Amino acid sequence: MNRADPMECTDAKLLIPSYLDGELSEAQAAPLRKHLLDCQPCRASAQGEKNLKLWFVAQAAPAVPKGFAARVARRAFAGDTGERSLAGAELAIAAPVRKDADSLRFVLQLTSIAAVLLIFLSIAVRQQTLPSGGKLMADDHPEIKFERALEELDQLNRADAPAQRQLAAPERQRAAAQPAGQRLDQPSAAGSNQNRAGEPKQ
Repeated sequence: MNRADPMECTDAKLLIPSYLDGELSEAQAAPLRKHLLDCQPCRASAQGEKNLKLWFVAQAAPAVPKGFAARVARRAFAGDTGERSLAGAELAIAAPVRKDADSLRFVLQLTSIAAVLLIFLSIAVRQQTLPSGGKLMADDHPEIKFERALEELDQLNRADAPAQRQLAAPERQRAAAQPAGQRLDQPSAAGSNQNRAGEPKQ
């Protein structure tokens, strides 16, 4: 609020909706306009209210046929309660509703038949894709205990040991054919002497 502006922000924010609706007199609107020019927060609030009102556009009133009020008054004075015309309107509305209900019932029946056919088809496809041998089912085998599994692995390792020895034999022959100084797995004589010299005497 400016010193020249006598209006407080709280008062201005209360008047903004009425100002935007055009409900304020000139005596009320003039100080508010002056305050909005001087106060940026209130100006932003007024702009926000204005943008909000753009979302709520008033709909035009429905067009009333010429002489409608006179006809209604004439029928009311004649004792017409409008029940017969209301019953006719209900029948007119009920006919399309009945048609919609019949079509909905037909669609539901068709959908349930399609669901049943789909279930049978999936069962038939499953039967065709499953293996047919008696020993192919994993569920038929008894559960293997841990000790039994270890014994079977040991038997496999023992059976595979000769093949492993045959594969390792050429490596041993090649290592034996190399001179002692070129073998990587044996330490050189100088290196072993250095190790002995570095060892503490006991």
